[in-house]
Amino acid sequence: MIQGYVTPTTALCRSLSDFLTEQPGTVLAGVMNRLERLFAIAEVIRQSGRRPVTAAHLADRFDVSRRTIERDLASLREAGAPVISEPGRNGGAVSLDAAATTVVALSSPQVTALLIAVASAGAGAPYSDDARSGADLLFRSLAPNTQASVTDLRNRIRSPIGQATTGGRVRRTTEEAVRQGRVLNIVYLDAASRLTKRSVEAVGFYRGSDGWYLIGWCELRNAGRIFRLDRIQSAHLTKRPIQPRDVDEVLGWTPAEVVAP
Repeated sequence: MIQGYVTPTTALCRSLSDFLTEQPGTVLAGVMNRLERLFAIAEVIRQSGRRPVTAAHLADRFDVSRRTIERDLASLREAGAPVISEPGRNGGAVSLDAAATTVVALSSPQVTALLIAVASAGAGAPYSDDARSGADLLFRSLAPNTQASVTDLRNRIRSPIGQATTGGRVRRTTEEAVRQGRVLNIVYLDAASRLTKRSVEAVGFYRGSDGWYLIGWCELRNAGRIFRLDRIQSAHLTKRPIQPRDVDEVLGWTPAEVVAP
């Protein structure tokens, strides 16, 4: 099993063990001082939650140069600690373990399978923007040896690219409606090329053989309906909450068995 996520403490302990076996006794005092600082830096970043901690702040706190802090952060990442850097004026170091309560170990085939699934779903799938950013975050959080293993395996696989057929604004609006459990006002082009305006309770999503659909309770028809996302001409998110409904009952009959992902 190749580790995907590890705690800062686990990573640093492993790094410490490897490092000490290579160092002469005369430098151990200096090594221990640096290791204490690495542990402390990891803890400061972890306790900051999702708020970035800048190198300048860490340098001031530990009374060392910014270059020293940048080397320390690089050492943490090389040791496998889940620390990433967010760019920009308000960026800095962020710990992926900030809100974690468990350690997740993923093999390189498991990580590769997740990345392939994201790529194959394509830009037209619900929450595809979040899927791509999450996949990138997952890959960047891996230890270097795991990244290399995943990259090698991905280079041996070919998969069709799912094409985007739905406008980004419509897709994101329907995503939010489902996530928040809200009513959508849509303009819909049906199979007979008729345009209708409808208020729809956004219940979920269904993937048919010809694309993605919104599962909704149509107030115009007072019944469950599915709306192909690429036929929704416009979508407006209202503040009205939807009624509690069983997703499969609203979806109704489908030509094949369906399951939750």
